[in-house]
Amino acid sequence: MKKKKVAFIGIKALPAKAGVDVVVQKIATSFDHERFEAIVYVSNREVPADTTVPGVRIIRVPSVPGKFTHATVTYLMAALHALFFGNYDVVNVHSMETSFVLPLLRLRYKVVATAHGLGSLIPEEHNPWGKGKYFFKACEYPFMHFANIRTSVSLPDKEFLEQHYGREVMYLPIGIQLPELKFEEAREFLARHDLEPGNYMIFTAGRNIRRKGCHLALQAMQTIDNDVPLLILGDPTFDPDYHQELLGLADGRARFGGFIADKGLLFALIQMSSLFLFPTTYEAMAATLLEAAALKTPLIASDLPENRAVLPNEALFFESGNVADLREKMIWANDHPREMYELATRAEALVGSRYQWSEVIDQYEMLYEALT
Repeated sequence: MKKKKVAFIGIKALPAKAGVDVVVQKIATSFDHERFEAIVYVSNREVPADTTVPGVRIIRVPSVPGKFTHATVTYLMAALHALFFGNYDVVNVHSMETSFVLPLLRLRYKVVATAHGLGSLIPEEHNPWGKGKYFFKACEYPFMHFANIRTSVSLPDKEFLEQHYGREVMYLPIGIQLPELKFEEAREFLARHDLEPGNYMIFTAGRNIRRKGCHLALQAMQTIDNDVPLLILGDPTFDPDYHQELLGLADGRARFGGFIADKGLLFALIQMSSLFLFPTTYEAMAATLLEAAALKTPLIASDLPENRAVLPNEALFFESGNVADLREKMIWANDHPREMYELATRAEALVGSRYQWSEVIDQYEMLYEALT
């Protein structure tokens, strides 16, 4: 049986560190490789020529530097390569901001477009793109009118798009699949940072940027009178100025552990913590939230509709952006471990029944089959 070629456009790098890149890598490496061949476009500025990912053909395209231009040029060059040099059965475009290439791709291909959040809905006070926000809004039109099939990882975003554009969007969430946890390495990591298992809170982000809300947690801690430390994990290089701000807010209870690529180590650190903080101010659907729930780690999360859609009654929620409310919830959580454990137990059961990668991959395969 001839394999069907599925090309992916909308990320910059493999192997993936965070965000959409992780989702694309999971899909491309996990579907039935007897039936499908995965081709993933990436930026030659971020991916060395000798990079390999098992089961995936990587195509590096030229790009340019720049916070906004790097991604835009990468996706445009990927679409042009697919148009003039590719030979695919279907193209899966990821991220709303990639949708500007859909008119080009539809000249030759059938396309599945996957939204991972709506940049136009990012609160203005947390908008890092300035007037680029209008570009994200404009991308909603080709997403809704040029794609053959539209999906969204966020249920609130699906409902927003259908209400405003009158066309169907399929809700197709991300999934979770836990690796083998590396507890011994985690204990060694904790010892190096003067931490003890079960006696620290944790904040993690692939890229530790402002909208992830780490500063809110540090601000809340400033007026909490206890000695519970906070382990902060995430890549600080994406926004060095923000990292310096975090260092200025931190006191002796904060530990900065950097970015951890090893999921077995990262997830062990999450599971061994007493409390997982998720103070993000904007999210579509965060894998981190699902993963912490699957690890049965007690959760405090911002009350974004996207977060509540995933765990309606299985986390302790605070008003997004409200430091005083976060402070009160952190105090309550540390004083009520039994109640937090009960929430965590319910969260684990819910995630285990609804958000498994095997089921998500099956649905993507059905979409690809439907268009070929």
